[in-house]
Amino acid sequence: MPSLRQLEYLVAIADTGGMTAAAARCHVSQSAVSLAVSELERVLDVRLVIRGPKRGTALTEAGRHVVAEARRVLGAVSELGAGARRLGRELAGRLRIGCYAPIAPLHLPAAIAGFRAEHPEVDVEFVEGTLPDLQALLLDGTCELAFLYQQELRPGIGTEVLYDQRPSVLLSAGHRLSKRKTVALKEVADEPLILLDVAPSARYFQAVFDAVGLEMHVAHRVGSFDLARALVARGLGYSLAVQRPPVEVSLEGLPIVVRPVRDTVPTTPVVLGWAGGGRLTRRAEVFLRYCRTLFADGLPLPS
Repeated sequence: MPSLRQLEYLVAIADTGGMTAAAARCHVSQSAVSLAVSELERVLDVRLVIRGPKRGTALTEAGRHVVAEARRVLGAVSELGAGARRLGRELAGRLRIGCYAPIAPLHLPAAIAGFRAEHPEVDVEFVEGTLPDLQALLLDGTCELAFLYQQELRPGIGTEVLYDQRPSVLLSAGHRLSKRKTVALKEVADEPLILLDVAPSARYFQAVFDAVGLEMHVAHRVGSFDLARALVARGLGYSLAVQRPPVEVSLEGLPIVVRPVRDTVPTTPVVLGWAGGGRLTRRAEVFLRYCRTLFADGLPLPS
């Protein structure tokens, strides 16, 4: 029968990428980690880790499968231990959440700071990533919850919508349409578009143009929201965005004009996602409830 210690060491190897780093994380010697993994392989009668001076340390396919199951077991044990410590309904333990990288600055700080203020006994960790990567982390148990867009979700992902809003057009302060309250896409469609090209953002914005029968004329493809805003502020084109930060300036301090799209186009709600088919830990349930209130009216403004 595998021990919790063996499972913990194997998960540490998966998280850190090697036995030395795993040993440091678990505060044990490398030989202790190696011995525990060897014993686990003997008990399960399958090779879990490939070792070698040239290849380093890598998980086999069976190893990756066992790691996913081990995360669930360790999470359940952590929840059980937290329950035994809390006499009543107090919270404890570690909560790891994920967030789609382009929207992380607008969601993680407010959510983590507010939640920690109310529940300091919960240790909140986070990871950024693409939508496909984050869904994989949910399904293998690395993250309990993740901020996602409701786009291209894999089977087995449960979600709750936090808020939804129509996209906006980003313009320079001197743009001819900067005084408008809203902007129709046909009014800017022939101008150079600065496209946020982080999967699946490009496909979403293509769907927005398709909905009104227009073509995208992409001048620049960028990998960050801040770069798109900076290029817009310099008058190098316009951009589209789903999020609307409260500060309408670029990182250079130049003004940006943000106007809602006037057309009827698809939206992409922000959701909290989790691996379906199982019960959320109580700390994840409370975090979900907290975010439900925090984002009820969209992005919260700093108080």
